[in-house]
Amino acid sequence: MRERTQADDICQGAYNRALLDLILPPMRMAAKDAGYAITVHGSLNRDIDVVAIPWREHHVKDADFLVQMLAGAIAGVAGRCNPQKDWEEKPHGRRAKILLVWCGETTGHLDLSVMPVIRKEEPPCAA
Repeated sequence: MRERTQADDICQGAYNRALLDLILPPMRMAAKDAGYAITVHGSLNRDIDVVAIPWREHHVKDADFLVQMLAGAIAGVAGRCNPQKDWEEKPHGRRAKILLVWCGETTGHLDLSVMPVIRKEEPPCAA
């Protein structure tokens, strides 16, 4: 396989920025419905790095539900989005999954990281 060049980053980056402009608004709406906020991280030169952060106190859905919501939102705009099967464990309890996005004949890689939900403990009832 050949080495990646600056031209590769420029072309892939342009595709990723255009794709992100299309899919980010519906992704944010879907994430909000699942109790998350979405932010973009990284240069976009190779892939699209997205972080989902639990945002609501209650009724936050699990990460697998979030992925299905996001994949549906993306597919509604781009035409096709296939989440890869396995989660990868990352530092601080973060989990990551790749979503392959097809728009026309070009494939984009969306690298989704989901921060863990930390439930607030309820104080014990006074007897």
